[in-house]
Amino acid sequence: MWAKIAFTIIFLSYLSFCHTCFNPIAGEDFPIYENNYPGDLYGFRAKNKGAKQCELDGKKIFLERENQNESFWYDFFVETHAPYVWHLQYQDDDNARKNILTYRFEPRGGIGAVVQGTGIGIDERQDSILIFYDAEPLDGFTIEPSPFSNKIVIEKGSHYRGSSVARCFMRWFN
Repeated sequence: MWAKIAFTIIFLSYLSFCHTCFNPIAGEDFPIYENNYPGDLYGFRAKNKGAKQCELDGKKIFLERENQNESFWYDFFVETHAPYVWHLQYQDDDNARKNILTYRFEPRGGIGAVVQGTGIGIDERQDSILIFYDAEPLDGFTIEPSPFSNKIVIEKGSHYRGSSVARCFMRWFN
């Protein structure tokens, strides 16, 4: 009986491993929340529990990573380094998500958690929407047609005024 249970667990683990390795890397959606602890990079996620989701003109905002065509298995051994494509999005009145801006980053590796080294901060002002970024995207930012297009101001963050001090902040990991 124990042999059957062990075989079943090993077989299901093998199928899960194959599914993970051979299917394309799935994209994800990340809601962007208010930054209750500006400048605190390390305790941000743990302390920021209960924060409200950020809005621009009353519309909720999200960060979406597109699907990648290559599987983990192929990318790991062939090292395609296919870039991650990110979209800053808002949710309109019909609950459909529409792009505000798009940018790309090449994956970066490391020991332990694989950190992209990228962050984005958003401050809404009366006449503009200030977007701070930490790392430079591959092709810069593409501002998509949206109700916010003419208000967007993009600035590279400095050591003292980086993305982590903005009202809305998102730093992501692989």
